[in-house]
Amino acid sequence: MRDIYKWKIEGVSCQGIAERLNQNGILSPMEYKRFIGLRYNTSFKVNTTAVWQSVTVKRILTNAVYIGVLEQGKREKPNYKVRKHVYLPKEKWICKENAHDPIIDSSVYDTVQGLLKQDTRAVKSGASVFPLSGVIICGDCGGAMIRKTNTVKGVRYPYYICGKHRADKNFCSTHNISANECEKAVLTALRLHTSAVLDVEKALACAESIVYRQDGVRKLTARLEAKQDEIRRYNDFRLSLYESYREGVIQKEDFLSFKASYDIKITDAETAALQLKNDIEKMTAGETESHDWINKFRAYSESATLERKTVAELVDGVIVYEGGRLEVMFRLYNEFARLLTALKEGGAA
Repeated sequence: MRDIYKWKIEGVSCQGIAERLNQNGILSPMEYKRFIGLRYNTSFKVNTTAVWQSVTVKRILTNAVYIGVLEQGKREKPNYKVRKHVYLPKEKWICKENAHDPIIDSSVYDTVQGLLKQDTRAVKSGASVFPLSGVIICGDCGGAMIRKTNTVKGVRYPYYICGKHRADKNFCSTHNISANECEKAVLTALRLHTSAVLDVEKALACAESIVYRQDGVRKLTARLEAKQDEIRRYNDFRLSLYESYREGVIQKEDFLSFKASYDIKITDAETAALQLKNDIEKMTAGETESHDWINKFRAYSESATLERKTVAELVDGVIVYEGGRLEVMFRLYNEFARLLTALKEGGAA
């Protein structure tokens, strides 16, 4: 599972990952169930031996169970007269975090979810995507830039062009830019930003200032109060539910079903409130959060070339304006800005 997530971040397409798994002789989920003796059948199987498919890989990449989240209540019957189940929107699912030990780090999972939302194109082999695929956009129309190649005397010259202009010459403009020069510019911007991040690291002692701790405690306290209000609301709902059942407004089956749902919500909210209390105690005692995000930048500070994994973890977007001007937006910038603000406040104090 970790390899699947690792390959995705490195730029391998879902189809490419499926091919690697098949080539390495890794059993598909269906064949693994049969291998361990489970009597498992499905109408989706079309071959004698079930192999890995891109849809199987994507299902794994989007399954929150690998980060310790238990998701239930994904579907239900509209009423007792209908046998067919209908799938519910995600906001109606019952989700319990930290239900078990995670296999995948949550930051890795979040990075992959971002990659899956991007419009990417794999190379012809289907093995991987280009470094800036899905993150480079036109600065004027906001459309995706597409990668094309010109061949002159046997030499290939890749470049990016506004996709909407290519489809309709009357819309926007070319925003033509060399792919190699663009990637070099992004790498230079990444190095400069990394240098700034590492400079801030030298002043991390200021993050333990009284101002920083007070700001953190104030925010955590506000979240705790909101969570406690949430618990009170759920308890009120549960009480009114019982009164409705006692007065015969709802049936026993409905009462038990709704009560179980509120019981889970109350338990989850109480767990979250307890964690917030612990965080407040740690911060009050002077224990600050670890800044692991800085290590992500440090890991790529010596990169000689721009790789897909680097872009996936650190770059949020690249905006191309007419004339070749670029704007690079970095991930984790809010953490960087928040730390800078805290350091300035600490210095003023």
